[in-house]
Amino acid sequence: MTQPEHPEAHGRRRWQVRLLASLVVAGAFLLFMRRGGVPVLPDTRAFAFVRWWTVPAYFVSLLGVHWFRAWRWSYLLKPIAKVPTSRIIAYAWVGFFAIMMLPLRMGEVVRPVLLRREGRMSGSAALGTIVAERVLDGLYVALLLAATLAFVPRLPLEGVVFGGFPVARVVQYGYLTVLVFGGALVVLAFFLAARRFAERLTERVVGLVSKRLASRLSRMVGDVADGLRSLPDPKLMGPFLLQTTMYWTLNALGMWLLGYGCGLAMTPAQGFAVMGVLAMGILLPAGPGLFGPFQYSVYLALRMFYPDSEVLSKGSVYVFLMYACQFVFSTLAGVAGLWWARIDPRDALDDDAADDGSAPA
Repeated sequence: MTQPEHPEAHGRRRWQVRLLASLVVAGAFLLFMRRGGVPVLPDTRAFAFVRWWTVPAYFVSLLGVHWFRAWRWSYLLKPIAKVPTSRIIAYAWVGFFAIMMLPLRMGEVVRPVLLRREGRMSGSAALGTIVAERVLDGLYVALLLAATLAFVPRLPLEGVVFGGFPVARVVQYGYLTVLVFGGALVVLAFFLAARRFAERLTERVVGLVSKRLASRLSRMVGDVADGLRSLPDPKLMGPFLLQTTMYWTLNALGMWLLGYGCGLAMTPAQGFAVMGVLAMGILLPAGPGLFGPFQYSVYLALRMFYPDSEVLSKGSVYVFLMYACQFVFSTLAGVAGLWWARIDPRDALDDDAADDGSAPA
């Protein structure tokens, strides 16, 4: 008889498969960029335009970005658990680091895993808060991007192709993103309102195959709905949206400052546009470090406002420095979160913990 695979070996094999798939994605992006003449590393001569004081200033601005991005999560958690702010910040920073480093956006489950292991709530309920955060974030930044695309002057883009991609489609996809995330918010609202119906439907349908599995999945559906309970509460959504505004505004202004520092004649509104296109681009599956979609998205955003000559010189330095600053800061913040909360990285990577529909005893 074939011996069952040990859980640790199964987990390692699963992660190896995911890592291989992500490396294939990253390699495909690298090949695509090289064939399109998009530089991964800038020409050293372009660094002559850099105002170097803006680089540490941008790096420091990421502290504010990370702080507000993490702190606002507390308002989504309040209806279901009391979590100290220090733990929320630590868990969030570890989660942001995981999103940056782990392939195919698998880092999204790290925060639910950590809360589940601490016993404060079920993994499903914690995952529900992440779903709500992602949808609200997506709609918020999509609306910002649509506003900048509608009112900020751009270069003529008809027939313009950069790196093998028609730049005019960036504008079209920007408007489409509003519809996608708007629709997702409507779905969440319906799911929250029809929670009991969703639970009963899950039990009846899955129960045709397995009563035990149906009971577990039904409980998980209810737990996910618990994670959405902050959505209709203005006392929670008001502070959440205020801190979300601070998060995205600091993010965009930091990108504008770095653009100025790299010699680009960038306006704050163009900084918002760059941020919006980047946020849209990194939703795509990516390899470790978000490598590929990150760089390519920023290049496409710049091409809406600057000619090829500037994008491939000053713009390439801008892309390189932005990526390097975000990568280093996310790493330092993630390590700080691991140390502060005394988290074993192996626990954070055990995504099976996020699948349990009940809090541990």
